[in-house]
Amino acid sequence: MQARNCSWVQSYGLEGHPYQWSLDDAELVFRGESDEVASDICVIGSVSRSEGTFCWAWANEAIPSCAQHNLTRVREFGEVWALELLTKPQRPGARPEGLEMAAVAGRILDADGI
Repeated sequence: MQARNCSWVQSYGLEGHPYQWSLDDAELVFRGESDEVASDICVIGSVSRSEGTFCWAWANEAIPSCAQHNLTRVREFGEVWALELLTKPQRPGARPEGLEMAAVAGRILDADGI
């Protein structure tokens, strides 16, 4: 996934450019010197330091449904292959587990980056 991230940034010439993201619009916008590059975002989930948990976005009412673009495919993949890791709403974890779930979801969704 790291190679995909680098490739995406390089192919659009976005290295070091400022960006802005919006959950309500489910959009990430990079601003270059002469143009903008916009992309959809998919929020995978959230991590709670105080509770020590990772929660999938589909189980978190605070994350707008438009920002969960295709995330149901990840959950369905988990159901088909009996992977509780992808189907249980919440699990013990912290940032490393959140990054792991982002990488797994990115692979299942064939994302350009995470």
